[in-house]
Amino acid sequence: MVAVSRSVPDPGLRAQLRGLQQFRDELYACFDAWQDVLFELVDALLASAQRPPSLPWLTLETPLRRGHGSVYKALTRGRIDTVALARTLTTLAAGSADADADPVFALDCSQWPRPDAHTSPDRTFNYDAAKDRRDQRAPVTPGWWFQWLAKTNSEHSSWAPPVDLAWIGPDDSHHQVAVTQIKALLDRLAADAPGDGSPRVPVVCLDGGYSAAWIGRQLAGLPVRLLVRVRSNSVMRTDPPPRPPGARGRPPVHGPAMKLSDPATWPEPDEIRIVPPRPDRGHRHELSVLAWHGLHPRHSKKIAEPGHTPHSGKQRDIVRGSVIRIQSAKPGDKPIWLFWTGPDGSFDLDLLWRAYLRRFQIEHLFRFCKQHLGWTLPRLRTPQQAQRWSWLIAAAYAHLVAARDLVADHRLPWEPAGLMSPLRVKRGFRVLQAELGTPAKSRKSSTPGPGRPHGRTSTPAPHHPVNRKRPSSHTQATQQETGRR
Repeated sequence: MVAVSRSVPDPGLRAQLRGLQQFRDELYACFDAWQDVLFELVDALLASAQRPPSLPWLTLETPLRRGHGSVYKALTRGRIDTVALARTLTTLAAGSADADADPVFALDCSQWPRPDAHTSPDRTFNYDAAKDRRDQRAPVTPGWWFQWLAKTNSEHSSWAPPVDLAWIGPDDSHHQVAVTQIKALLDRLAADAPGDGSPRVPVVCLDGGYSAAWIGRQLAGLPVRLLVRVRSNSVMRTDPPPRPPGARGRPPVHGPAMKLSDPATWPEPDEIRIVPPRPDRGHRHELSVLAWHGLHPRHSKKIAEPGHTPHSGKQRDIVRGSVIRIQSAKPGDKPIWLFWTGPDGSFDLDLLWRAYLRRFQIEHLFRFCKQHLGWTLPRLRTPQQAQRWSWLIAAAYAHLVAARDLVADHRLPWEPAGLMSPLRVKRGFRVLQAELGTPAKSRKSSTPGPGRPHGRTSTPAPHHPVNRKRPSSHTQATQQETGRR
């Protein structure tokens, strides 16, 4: 039974139903070409009781009233206003949960493996976490690389509504794309901010594959708090001590080094938090959270910064921030090191260490999109088709966020009772579609075409090699120096 189909209507649920219908109308308006097929593809994804093994399989669902030929043409010739769609997804995610709390977003990459697609262009070698590290093969797989930006929730759940995504091409840098996505997010949040004059400063969490110093310099002066995980062997530098009067020579730029792998170099922490265990939430061990202020990261040779050439004599702008260490009392657990930078006076240790633990909710988003929505299953030829399909996957997930309180709990007997997960909402969304309706137009009757002329054969598609990602200036300088030696 649908939650809104009751003998005594609930005004709150009716308002949510109207909000979901308004979201569907806005989504339909974001499709500029082949909008009817693209919209019905989203409905077919939500109506499918299982993961679709291929795109033609979706044509068997009732909401999709077109054939499989129209589906492929829509992904090839269709146009999506990604700016308007990202604005719609951000507005929906901002009003779904944590309306009064500081918003926390997670940004990370996930790959679309295409190892045998020799006719697909612009494939790159991407890191594959599924490969066994004990295998002698390199942990990379040819495919396409997508960077997602999602909002996290403070509750103990697997919800992570996506608000933006981008394809990382062979000539693109995921650092530069990340800065572009974060700036666009800040513009959308500023446009939707309440008129009370108190805009919220979001927290954006990134994994260890991003340069905290470079992204922090690009976002300096903007109302955003950046929280990046750093390697356990990183080195942080302090400000130099006061220069004595009359001293000669070049003044020092950095002070004593803080090596994260050497506790003897750690100064006294500025803030300390001891978090007691909570067995009801699955936390059975004590946590210790330490923070040091006024530090800046040293240049990392593992993470090449865009546009930086080592030994060029050019001094980089220093990005000062705070270092956070999260350590569990459980034996064998490794600490988590974080670097924070943001506006003055916005550091909140209790918020930040919990915010980064919420970053792992984006992994649930990747798993759900791949296992239950079939994100990486279609065998599409071009990355542009894959990008349009990815936006449809994000739109389908947004439907589940908006319908979270509108469907009954369709949990299986062996599943525990609790919060509604995206999979449970998807099971009941099929019943809700009858009340929602669709803005898509009905299919027009047509006569099948004559087909391929007699005697003409299809032209084989050209094969494309796998591209390596554009080497950064750091890698180029290292190769040139090695060649001179």
